[in-house]
Amino acid sequence: MVRLPEVGAAGPPEPSEGVLAEPPEVHERNLWLGARVIAGVTIMFFLAFVFAYFYLRSLNNSGRFRPAGVDAPDRYGAAIVLLFTVSAASLYYAAQAARRNREWLAAAGVSLALGVAGCVVQVVEYAHVGFRPLAGGWASVFIGWTVFFVVFVLFTMYWVEILLAEGLRNRRASGVYVPAGLGDAAFYWSVLAAIGVITWAILYLL
Repeated sequence: MVRLPEVGAAGPPEPSEGVLAEPPEVHERNLWLGARVIAGVTIMFFLAFVFAYFYLRSLNNSGRFRPAGVDAPDRYGAAIVLLFTVSAASLYYAAQAARRNREWLAAAGVSLALGVAGCVVQVVEYAHVGFRPLAGGWASVFIGWTVFFVVFVLFTMYWVEILLAEGLRNRRASGVYVPAGLGDAAFYWSVLAAIGVITWAILYLL
């Protein structure tokens, strides 16, 4: 006699999440590769502004590339690039300290604060420039370049904030807790800060 299954009986066991989960080394390798790919894409993106700057400057139609009086405040530019550079250096130090099982949260917090401060100073600078994007080729490149750069920095600071929050949640764990991707975030932020130095040199010094 065939016995029918009882109503409400448990079905076949679900596959264990542990079987489908990726090993930690695979996750870390994906983060390493992803950070490098994003860094390459970021470099190619801002190369478009470098090309636009020198192309429009070489044409200089009717002398309208950079008319007289179209200048950005140098002090704001220096402050912005300094904040971004020190922020990237602080996150790099945090990543190196974490690799040596040393405290890294304070350095990451400083990096986050300085990065956000640099974005705030950039917004304040817009209130003190006496030109609009249509005031020549330089003005349009300046506004487009710096606006997109701040957007990239804000997304990077969001990444840093996630790592910092994860570290703070697990700070009571035994040993030094290091979230996955801290070194990759430091690498990408260093690349972006280097682009910021190039941005400052082209837009403020040339």
